[in-house]
This record gives sequence, C-alpha cells and structure tokens, in this order.
Amino acid sequence: MGILRSLGAALIVLWLVLWLFVKITFAAIHLLLLIGLAMLVFGLIKRETSRP
Repeated sequence: MGILRSLGAALIVLWLVLWLFVKITFAAIHLLLLIGLAMLVFGLIKRETSRP
C-alpha cells in the first residue's frame, strides 16, 4: 500500500504542476494577443494621422 500512496501523491503533484504550466501558457498567449492587437491599432492610427 505504501507504493500506491506514493504514486498517488506523485500523480497529484504532477497534475498540479501541469495545470500551473497550462494556466501560464494560456496567460502568455492572451498577453501576446493583446500586445499584437495594440501594436496593430497603434500602427493604423499612426498611419492615418501621418497622411498628407
């Protein structure tokens, strides 16, 4: 029974670590998306205002 308890604890810890990495990845993807949209909008605004 000791090996099953150790294996169960290891699986729970592994699941928590992987869940944390997934959350960080989702956050990074959304942050990059927002930065890209902000740069696109800024570039369009700058282009419109610099036209003669």
